[in-house]
Amino acid sequence: MIELPPLRETAGYDYFDQEEVADDMLEFSSGYFYSGARQGPKAEVIDLTVVTWVMDFQENLFIRYCQYSGLKDAWKEKINEQMKIMMRDISISEGFIRRRLVDFEGGKEEFYKREAFEKKFLELRSRMKSVRY
Repeated sequence: MIELPPLRETAGYDYFDQEEVADDMLEFSSGYFYSGARQGPKAEVIDLTVVTWVMDFQENLFIRYCQYSGLKDAWKEKINEQMKIMMRDISISEGFIRRRLVDFEGGKEEFYKREAFEKKFLELRSRMKSVRY
């Protein structure tokens, strides 16, 4: 029996207005969206592209764009993990991360076909301070 590969990151890019959030005690918003496809009809292996983002109260935008390849079973957990790691990387405390992600469950409503996904990503990037000024 052939062992199929787990879902692994193949490429990742960060687009951050700042190195960390201004103050996680104040309000911040977050979200994600993704695109993906099977590597063949009825294949268990997929290519997955995920964008996670956080905007702090000063409108600093933090975007992580990652590509994955492997078994499709863990796609929801991979999105949750990407959001959690990005929040840690921009200095959001563990308590806020846990509260924000306690009910997190990746859903199909945030899935976009490739062209719509790229358009949504470019629209999000255009909201960055580094692009606006």
